[in-house]
Amino acid sequence: MLFNPPRFAYPVSAAIEMMQRLRFGTVVSIDNNELQFSHVPLLVDVEDGKLVRLRGHLARANPHAKALERNPEATIIFNGPNAYVSAQWYTKGNPAAPTWNYVVIHVEGRVRLAPDEAMTSGIVDDLVRVNEAELPTQWPLENYSPARRAALLPHIVGFEFEVTKLEPKFKLTQHYGDADKRGAAAGLMTRGTDAAREIAELMLSTCSKDGDKPGADITSHLGKS
Repeated sequence: MLFNPPRFAYPVSAAIEMMQRLRFGTVVSIDNNELQFSHVPLLVDVEDGKLVRLRGHLARANPHAKALERNPEATIIFNGPNAYVSAQWYTKGNPAAPTWNYVVIHVEGRVRLAPDEAMTSGIVDDLVRVNEAELPTQWPLENYSPARRAALLPHIVGFEFEVTKLEPKFKLTQHYGDADKRGAAAGLMTRGTDAAREIAELMLSTCSKDGDKPGADITSHLGKS
């Protein structure tokens, strides 16, 4: 279960967009009372703005593949940007402690392993095309050696992941005042890293339209969901 207080709510559409950009996650499941983990590239399939499935593949030699065959229930975790937030960046008089802001997305569902090489092959092709599309020039998939492809394909197994629950958590100190969020965002921007910049931009997106929203008492949320 993900501890996800209501104050960290953020539009689901933003979570889906981030998943489509990240395209890499951790598959977690249980088999014989033992946690299983696999880190895999993923396709994020969306229909009418709704996340419907994830697709990927595992090494056939990975014991996790057999574990998912026995128990297909799983959670896939996407880790987004994260950054340390220093208390020095808040407004004067704000007694808040330093914190760590982050984005994480949990997707629950069921894995269906590919019944044949044709399905696995299609997933691999789609993964290549989607990722190559971001590059200035694309590697020509159709020119890949058929013999090499035939030799490698039996060593992986594709899967489809039917989504039953999507749970994003955007911890961006949403309950802080706009001035505090702007100050923290400015501080994060000085770090010069992509993760810090992205967290800063996300924090600024939670400011009110007039940019003057006061913060809640920071202790009022302690011990609450």
